[in-house]
Amino acid sequence: MDTNHSEKPKVNFFIPFLTAFLGSKVIFYVFSFEYSVFSDPFDIQKLLIDIGVFGVLYYIGIIVGRYFLKFKTSSSNKQLTSK
Repeated sequence: MDTNHSEKPKVNFFIPFLTAFLGSKVIFYVFSFEYSVFSDPFDIQKLLIDIGVFGVLYYIGIIVGRYFLKFKTSSSNKQLTSK
């Protein structure tokens, strides 16, 4: 049985997640925003800010990841057809 698994789904998750995680850490550091869901008291406003920043950066990561994967595949296809 052939076990050829595509790496594309892993990359489609990893690039946006890494972008959102690191980007939110940088943004929260710049604005001195600190909120830990598990140790701080529940605050809906801080929770929404935390989830919102991560969500927006994740979405931006999806767009950027798709653009670069599409650019990479189109440039490799052009190289294959030109040979």
